[in-house]
Amino acid sequence: MLTLSQATSLTKRIAKWSAIIALSIILLIIFVRVGKTLKEIIAPTPPPPPTVSFGKLPAIEFPNNSFPQKITYTIDTVTGALPKLPDRANVFKMGEPNPDLLALKKAEQKVTGEGFSQPAIRISGNTYQWTDSKSPILRKLNIDIFTLDFTVSSSFLSNQAVTLGTNLPNPDNAKGVAQSFLSNMSFLYEDLNLEKTKTNLLSIKNSNLQPATSISTAQIIEVDFFQKDVDKMPILYSKNNSSTMNIFVGGGENQAQVVKSEFFHQTISSQSSTYPIKTASDAFLQLRRGEAYILSSQKDEDVSVRNIYLGYFMANKKQDFLMPIIVLEGDNGFVAYVSAVKDEWINK
Repeated sequence: MLTLSQATSLTKRIAKWSAIIALSIILLIIFVRVGKTLKEIIAPTPPPPPTVSFGKLPAIEFPNNSFPQKITYTIDTVTGALPKLPDRANVFKMGEPNPDLLALKKAEQKVTGEGFSQPAIRISGNTYQWTDSKSPILRKLNIDIFTLDFTVSSSFLSNQAVTLGTNLPNPDNAKGVAQSFLSNMSFLYEDLNLEKTKTNLLSIKNSNLQPATSISTAQIIEVDFFQKDVDKMPILYSKNNSSTMNIFVGGGENQAQVVKSEFFHQTISSQSSTYPIKTASDAFLQLRRGEAYILSSQKDEDVSVRNIYLGYFMANKKQDFLMPIIVLEGDNGFVAYVSAVKDEWINK
């Protein structure tokens, strides 16, 4: 039988070795973690390859370049070098409208909220036309009852109140007119970023719309809506400061009114897959070879590229995927797009 002194001595030895073992385990864990950290610094583990779940993708259908000038490009970024872009980006599947036997009735309920109360006339396929019989400019709305894309036309070019700019609002109020127009028909979609809404001042010359220099010379205000960023990257369109969702606001005898519209909106689904993308150097080389889509005319023969970043391209017609692009910006409003997904993953 242990004496009290023996029991005390045994207890001290057990406590000592328990402390040594516990400390050894803690130190071992620390050494393993430090080792892993050093290993990742010296030789980082490569990320898993892009998932490419959609297989080869269709090529982005940029509009034809209308500015074939021969331009010399140089790099003039803040750092003096091209930025390092990520090696991959998400490609998103676009949403598809669901077949609906009540589509015509639902569309009719939407458009009557904005005064298009005359019975619908079928124009072709899924497109129907409604008329605003009380409008002095004879507004007509054509809408695809499944996609809900629409256009508005009218005789505004020959309307005296419009051509004189009577009750033409300022740009901020024109935004409100356009938003109310969409809201009344339940077309003010949740994926729109209203803070990005832009306006363009237009005048009427020889029955055509052209840019106006100031609000005092404007007769029409174009309001363009833009979708929210995706993966912290902007959605971009084929024209500078414009989108595929525009409302044209003019004056009127009593108040401002929507006189014209071309509204094409596609929903982006949550289904996505990563794809390998080109480097900034690849994009700059394509630009120099004339293989980029250039958005604006360029009077200068020399362009300094000052900014390069990633975005997503939204066309003005149906597309199956939302795909990334590399944007190159330069002096005097120069903007060019290059498809970002590597060529081996694009169907030619």
